[in-house]
Amino acid sequence: MNRFENTVLNYIRANNMVFSGEKILVGFSGGADSVALLLVLFKLKELLGIELAAVHVNHGIRDEAGDDAKFTQKFCEKRNIDYFLVKEDVPKIAKEKKLTEEEAGRNVRYEAFGRIAEKEGASHIAVAHHRNDVAETLLLNLLRGTGLHGAGAIRPVRDNVIRPLLCVTRQEIEEYLEGEGEGFCHDATNDENVHTRNKIRNEIIPYMSENINAEAVKHLCRAAADFALADDFIGKVTRQLFDKTCTFDGKSVKIELEGFREEDIYIQNNVILKCFELLTPNRKDITSSHVDAVMDIMGSSNGTASVDLPYGLAAKREYGILTFSKGTQEGFDNTLVIDFFAKAQKEGEASEYVPGLGRMSAVIKQFLPGESIPSSTYTKWFDCDRIQAAVFRCRRADDYIYIDTESGIHKKKLSKFMTDVKIPIDKRDNIYVLADGDHVLWVPGYRISAGTKVSEDTKRILAINFFDGGQNGG
Repeated sequence: MNRFENTVLNYIRANNMVFSGEKILVGFSGGADSVALLLVLFKLKELLGIELAAVHVNHGIRDEAGDDAKFTQKFCEKRNIDYFLVKEDVPKIAKEKKLTEEEAGRNVRYEAFGRIAEKEGASHIAVAHHRNDVAETLLLNLLRGTGLHGAGAIRPVRDNVIRPLLCVTRQEIEEYLEGEGEGFCHDATNDENVHTRNKIRNEIIPYMSENINAEAVKHLCRAAADFALADDFIGKVTRQLFDKTCTFDGKSVKIELEGFREEDIYIQNNVILKCFELLTPNRKDITSSHVDAVMDIMGSSNGTASVDLPYGLAAKREYGILTFSKGTQEGFDNTLVIDFFAKAQKEGEASEYVPGLGRMSAVIKQFLPGESIPSSTYTKWFDCDRIQAAVFRCRRADDYIYIDTESGIHKKKLSKFMTDVKIPIDKRDNIYVLADGDHVLWVPGYRISAGTKVSEDTKRILAINFFDGGQNGG
């Protein structure tokens, strides 16, 4: 056994990744990382007492994908490893579900991994993340803005997914394959510095390693591991304070402030985040400013104070009790969904009143080549054939919008877009948007999505006009 294999073996054992008698399904792209993963597990399978199977997913994107499949199949046949090939049209899926190809590809892979693992009785799914991936993710999350949880995001074990190569670097992987005389497939898209991750991988980390510290990757990984341990500890203490000072009845959370205020401020913040988690689909739109707003009204025990929050929530302090619950803005129902699209498709037009915007007219008609697209604030045209079920509603947690930029069309979280265009926090939950599923087609008064803009290929248009406009009309 060489040094690389011994390092991986010790890491697997230290993190209790597998146990004797289990079957492990390996995600096998054919790239250097996954080849090293499957090869080292094959070399260690007798010591670990495990069985192996591998799954290769052809995304239908690159011309050489067929060669990758042949390589992976031959690799497995040579070693008598059970092999599964999954073919999916990721570009088509991305278009249908209005996702980026990267997002659609990841969804396809993990759906395939989970399906085959269940069918074959595999207890764990092994993927080939390594130290460089941890360093990249840490830098990416820090640059985007993250807390302790995001800083330690890639864990050795999460649910049934294991990552045995988090103890080695990309350089060590390539040296191991060279020493074993094993080849691998190369994805040329990884060399293109278009996506932020590729820029970090190909430019920032090499610069850091060459000009700042040769062991930059190692130190970043150590920091990420420490962040993960700290996050686990903070989570434990947070749960203890929550259990001690909070009660949850399924609809609201009450905090006894007398004991709560005595704890460390950071733990208080995390308890407040936990309150958000209990009452919202997720906390992706919850930022430090929302936590600060809640902390502000906790500053006194006299009288009452309240603050409106995302997802229609409100926090109200009445003397020594803080209550999180669904807000009740008088005269406004942000759960209302105005579904007009089916009628417009059937009858060619529909009319509805949209709160804050006014009376809306929707017309579906043929688009004539060369026809001038109106630029009026109150009239917008959309490519009707790229819409499945348009409705007017208030925002939701997973909403996104496509934005035109100099480098192309990019998907952006609606919450991030609203921050960028400086929509006040207390107004965001009460703005009606035009949406198709999670894809926001139009934020009236601000922007329409680049994903459904009228183009020279458009056959039918959905024309929407607000007659009297509202406070958000546009």
